[in-house]
Amino acid sequence: MSGGSGMGRRSLGRQLRRLREKAGKKPEDVRSVGSRQKIWRMEAGKGPYKYADVRALCFMYGVDEITTDRLTDLAGKADQENIWEDFNDLLLPGFGLYLDLEQAASALYTYDAELIHGLLQTASYHESITLGEGMDEAGRNRAAGLRRARMDSAFSGRSPLSITAVFGESALHRIIGSPSVMAGQMRYLRELTEEKANIEVRILPWSAGAHPGLRSGPFTLLEFSEPDTDVVYLESQTDARYLEKENKLRAYRNVWARLMQMSVRLEEYPT
Repeated sequence: MSGGSGMGRRSLGRQLRRLREKAGKKPEDVRSVGSRQKIWRMEAGKGPYKYADVRALCFMYGVDEITTDRLTDLAGKADQENIWEDFNDLLLPGFGLYLDLEQAASALYTYDAELIHGLLQTASYHESITLGEGMDEAGRNRAAGLRRARMDSAFSGRSPLSITAVFGESALHRIIGSPSVMAGQMRYLRELTEEKANIEVRILPWSAGAHPGLRSGPFTLLEFSEPDTDVVYLESQTDARYLEKENKLRAYRNVWARLMQMSVRLEEYPT
């Protein structure tokens, strides 16, 4: 499935900015490609992206040929249809960008004390959540379509996304839907970890006591191939935040490292 225009533009823009900064150049240093405003628009994911412009920027930044070819290929896909546009009315503010980034990421690390991550949910678990949120039948059907599109974009037609998830023990014991729905969700998680080398699920038991996730709350760390920058995604009921500064990334990486130490693999968790 295509990455869509959102993912293509935003990922390309982020990478061009990263390469420029790594090369120690300012937008005015590459004025032969375009004005400062044009470079800003390209780096902000607004385009337009011309093959010749992207290739010229890569040359000025001293980029190797393999990366240059990859970025020019991405430029050619930047105007493809955005697969999330049909679901804009269902998405929390800021979540569309997250879905774009999720498509482009090479690895995903996520922590939640209460909820199974969307990419690891069964259809029944997901439907039970939408019921709990008060969606009508039409809304639930469209939400199910969004779930399928998201799963396809993460696991089909691309290198498998590497996922490591740490869930609080309460995420396994809170009855979402019914006991049978939860039993099916647990079976699904165990099947994924047994059959998929790219998926690891870990459980943070109540016996772990105090841990850094109590203060951080749920978060997802998205890791990208160079030269793109990693991102921490934080979500609330009304909006989303994206953290890219190195000191903030470092803080969440430290939280993640501690959660990994304190959690156990699902395979080791008692049934």
